[in-house]
Amino acid sequence: MRKISKIMVGAFLFMTIFSLINASNLVLAAQPHNEEIPGDTVQRKLEAHNQTMFTFRNRTRLTLNCSVNAKVNIDCDALNIGEKDFQLEIDSEHDLELNMTCTEEQNQLGLMKGNTMQVRNRNRYKYEEGFCISIECNQTQIQARLKILATNQNRDGTWAFYNGTSQEWESVPTTVQNGYLVAETNHFSIWTVLTPESEDSIMGYGIIGAMFAGVAMIALVATILVKRRK
Repeated sequence: MRKISKIMVGAFLFMTIFSLINASNLVLAAQPHNEEIPGDTVQRKLEAHNQTMFTFRNRTRLTLNCSVNAKVNIDCDALNIGEKDFQLEIDSEHDLELNMTCTEEQNQLGLMKGNTMQVRNRNRYKYEEGFCISIECNQTQIQARLKILATNQNRDGTWAFYNGTSQEWESVPTTVQNGYLVAETNHFSIWTVLTPESEDSIMGYGIIGAMFAGVAMIALVATILVKRRK
């Protein structure tokens, strides 16, 4: 009986130690591999399910996690972008080749900080994020998740992509999860975060419009009166 008890206690201790080791390994696996990039470009081969964080010039952080092996080529204008925390998760059936370009602005697409634009759903948005990412991929059958750290400035914002066919920006459903603005997509394009125009700004535009209309009406009445006097 004592031998059986000792065997059971030994088995219990072994299982406890084994569980603790596994738990420790899971915690370590959850931590992304951080690589400091002193310049603006990097080329790497990433293994499947390994989370890798690239920190450009000690300010802009890009974290990638793919379900398959991936060859990535990143160009990031960290000096102008500044402090940003972006994450990209991709599910695919085949190995990937990714080209990513990160900029603060895209003048030709209307993305200049402080600019107001009208997206496809006719709502007006402002570009204040200062982060625009163009992603190209050799695979079309993908599911991806884009994340950017939520701040007081962008918390009400929405992810949006540039539709090259219609040549306009389209917003997509965006949620806040674990402190990040998150959007799901099955395609890559040029992506950014847009913030809805405040009611004060809209009211201001209305007041300015009314003032111009009033001035135009006064000018018209004055012209008519002058003509009548002549």
